[in-house]
Amino acid sequence: MKIRAHHLLCLQGFRGLGYSPEFIKKMEEVKRKMERRRDDFLVEVVDECDDICEVCPYQLDGVCQKGKRSAKRTRVMDQTLLKILGLKKGRKISSQNLFSRIKEKLNFSLLIKVCGECGWREVCIYYLKLRNRWRKKVGLI
Repeated sequence: MKIRAHHLLCLQGFRGLGYSPEFIKKMEEVKRKMERRRDDFLVEVVDECDDICEVCPYQLDGVCQKGKRSAKRTRVMDQTLLKILGLKKGRKISSQNLFSRIKEKLNFSLLIKVCGECGWREVCIYYLKLRNRWRKKVGLI
């Protein structure tokens, strides 16, 4: 399975919303497969359109066309997360190892660097969870 790096975070925060019914179905399918967290389920982590993007209504010829800066912005998100996780694009790694790395290396400050301009932040379960942990830690709640 080929997955954009930033989609690893989207999958953790996914709650049934998306760009189209086909996109939602694909996210649910990929999430189910990856949540099994088996050592033998390898994922190729990339910084380009992936198996999820294939059904996105904004993807055209392997490029995100959602907005003027979408393709560049999503690639930067992918590359930022790859760097945080210590991975090179194209690396094949088990879903279990990927989720362990994310849990170990990502905090809210780093998440903001990856997801800073993402329009899904306020409905992303993962983003909201890390933000609430951070707010408690700094005494905002």
